[in-house]
Amino acid sequence: MIKNFEEITAPLNEEELKLVEIIMDGLRKRGKEESLKGEEICERINKNMEKLGLKKKLTDARLRKITNHIRTNGLMPIIATSKGYYCSYNHLEIKAQIESLEERAQAIMASADGLRKFL
Repeated sequence: MIKNFEEITAPLNEEELKLVEIIMDGLRKRGKEESLKGEEICERINKNMEKLGLKKKLTDARLRKITNHIRTNGLMPIIATSKGYYCSYNHLEIKAQIESLEERAQAIMASADGLRKFL
């Protein structure tokens, strides 16, 4: 869990682990041109809560946690852009996603370094 974000970065619960396969199935059929925004994925899941046996609505933050779980465990190459999520086995798209993740990590580290100046 991440300090100050414990609730949204907690390990996946039983319901969320069920959603891993469902989300993978939905994204497996989507390429770059058919990408889905996070809010749309959450909306679709939440619309079918009863059918899926869910008690708690899926939030965008928990969707990011689920996609992180999928990537971290090497289950599927999920690509995320400002246009949405999709699956790609294209090496250039995967490399671009890796670069994006690394750039975001560097930006977070730069923020932490800036805050250290106040200590």
